[in-house]
Amino acid sequence: MKKGFTLSELLLSLIIVGVVAVLTIPVLMNNVQHKTFATQVKNMSAMIEQMAQDELIAKHTKNLADTDFGDPEKLLSDDHFSISKSCAADSANNDCWKTSATGKDKVVYKCINRTAVPAFDARKTIILKNGVMLSYRLYPGQDAGIFVIDINGNDKPNIIGRDLFGFMVNSKGKVVDIDQLLDNTTSYNVADSCKTCATNSEHICYRALVDNGWKMDY
Repeated sequence: MKKGFTLSELLLSLIIVGVVAVLTIPVLMNNVQHKTFATQVKNMSAMIEQMAQDELIAKHTKNLADTDFGDPEKLLSDDHFSISKSCAADSANNDCWKTSATGKDKVVYKCINRTAVPAFDARKTIILKNGVMLSYRLYPGQDAGIFVIDINGNDKPNIIGRDLFGFMVNSKGKVVDIDQLLDNTTSYNVADSCKTCATNSEHICYRALVDNGWKMDY
């Protein structure tokens, strides 16, 4: 005589499967999201570096300051990007980043350890038609520029090291992290520093992502 599962056994099995799904699906979704973000950051930095190299060739110069990268207004224009919204430096925090907005429109950025970060310095900002938000300003005394990007605009998670990063473009048109630009030889744990709201954490997180082979498992 063949025996089948009782109703209680079937229900218990379904409950176990449900619990396992509840525990694993969010982790899997986070992993997919992290891979997507990492790929987008990689592609964005590569695109900007290629743009910088093209500018050096077009302007017949070896110094990026002599190209449109020497002027945020010229660079963050329709000549170089497919733009859906543009914000002047003095209104960017309120109208684009929305860190200075009020009520339900306000966006609060956090570090990986969930510490809230203050509003960013005002800087020229654009939102691209693909949803990427980026700002650009010149780095004083270095003939270099600073990019800060939120790969999915105002959408969550709004966490430095997840969807928000910063990187530099040096005078030779190469995308670098802040330590490379400033020849910083100070030893510190990059991944650990990325998780906290340290100074330049958006740039430290970019270095952590690059050092980790574009894997966001820090």
